[in-house]
Amino acid sequence: MASILDYTTEAKFNIKVVSQKTGIQAVTIRAWERRYQLLEPERADNGYRLYSERDIAILNWIKKQVDSGISISSAASDFSKAVQNEKWPEAIITDKGALPSKKNTNQDMKTITLQITMALLRINERMAVDILEESLGEVNLIQLCESILIPVLVEIGDRWERGDIGVAVEHFASQLIQGKIQAIYHSLPLHSGGPKILVGCAPDELHEIGSLMFATLLRDAGYRVEYLGPDIPLDDLALYADEENPRMLVISATIQESAVQLVSFSGLLDKIKERPIFGFGGAAFNSNPGIIKMVSGVYLGRTLSESVASVKSLVSLRTFPK
Repeated sequence: MASILDYTTEAKFNIKVVSQKTGIQAVTIRAWERRYQLLEPERADNGYRLYSERDIAILNWIKKQVDSGISISSAASDFSKAVQNEKWPEAIITDKGALPSKKNTNQDMKTITLQITMALLRINERMAVDILEESLGEVNLIQLCESILIPVLVEIGDRWERGDIGVAVEHFASQLIQGKIQAIYHSLPLHSGGPKILVGCAPDELHEIGSLMFATLLRDAGYRVEYLGPDIPLDDLALYADEENPRMLVISATIQESAVQLVSFSGLLDKIKERPIFGFGGAAFNSNPGIIKMVSGVYLGRTLSESVASVKSLVSLRTFPK
């Protein structure tokens, strides 16, 4: 995530606004300034204090430490030492407050991740979509998925598990991201002359964002991809593969109960006249590698980029006309 250093120092907020954005009373902010020299606000022509987005980020970080049981003096000391060692703390994501300013490409991705997360926590669809649209001009598709959208989903999921946000916010975030990926998938060329790959989710698997991302990346790479969606019955899938004659079939699973159902899938594929390559992956296999050995197929890798590379090594585009 972005650090406090990534926030601008432009002074533009009065203390009332800062208090609203941080949840810290104005009298407390003034006391922390005076006793611990945490902030150095500028002064407007009328003498009133003016604070920057970095000041707000600092206050949010300090408040987080104090709320967790650390004394204000210890928190202030820890912050001062971190700054002196040029190791600025990571910014605390809140549902209101400032957005960080951009720097280099790697920092841009961290910044975009933070901005999208904040927009989703605010349930601000327009802001989230605008940031996503802008980011498409700055990063490639695999960077968008691996370095931005997946970290956003992880952060939102972690907050939901901790009880920091309700299920409505979690659903809003995941549905918005899934809808955006689906729109990108349908906007890409169909590559009718490329090798056909079927992509979907194991039986009882309803978490399909990762599988949809993978299908999108494969289509972007030049493959003729057909995305089948969540919760696919394996016997129906085998019959469909027999009819469609794909070059490869990829199934993902995030839960163990779905992953173990793939153990018997190879037997169904053996009945197909022109047996497709069977690849699999997903969080269920990453967290329990023992299942990998049970499934007769090709484990594609822990990450999206590893999995795309595995498909490229198994199914060459050069042997097919574009």
